[in-house]
Amino acid sequence: MGINSRAGEGSPRTVDHAVIGGVVAVVVFAMLCLLIVLGRYFARHKGTYFTHEAKGADDAADADTAIINAEGGHTNSDEKKEYYI
Repeated sequence: MGINSRAGEGSPRTVDHAVIGGVVAVVVFAMLCLLIVLGRYFARHKGTYFTHEAKGADDAADADTAIINAEGGHTNSDEKKEYYI
């Protein structure tokens, strides 16, 4: 052994490309799954909510016009409802 020799310099280094490729594939797959899960979460929880209001209420100037122009079940609001007990 000489003064300038280093440990492990004489033995050839072998890099197993299959192991590196497998680790990279697992990391990419995990990131893809995480991206899909986060995308679904943010798509469902975007802070909006749905109401069941009449569709004619969007363009109406006031509440009475909205009820008159409604396409839902509020079209005939003048008739009285009967309740049976």
